[in-house]
Amino acid sequence: MLLARRGKTLGKGTWAFPGGRVEPGETALEAAHRELMEETGVTADLRQMIGEFRITTPEAHFHIISFTGFYLSGEAVAASDSDAVAWVAPDELHAYRLSQNIEAAVKRAQILLSL
Repeated sequence: MLLARRGKTLGKGTWAFPGGRVEPGETALEAAHRELMEETGVTADLRQMIGEFRITTPEAHFHIISFTGFYLSGEAVAASDSDAVAWVAPDELHAYRLSQNIEAAVKRAQILLSL
């Protein structure tokens, strides 16, 4: 899976799926495609929602919708809000300081992809 390390103040230094805000008139899936390209230069065939997660910090409240899919093209490079990207196997997650709910989302994706 492709993870991005947050380079901005909120969540700085944690690894998560590439993502960001849903723009007006955009669906969550459209935003996921756009944010993936903006943050990493990668395109993917995102097909299935793997979960909705809520994170509350003193600074903000986030409603996160994660998707699973398959890599299509592009060389993964950090851009936009990320300062690093990495292709990570599920059994390597322990080596990363993950944002909240990433492990739960990965487990859900593994279940959905095995069906």
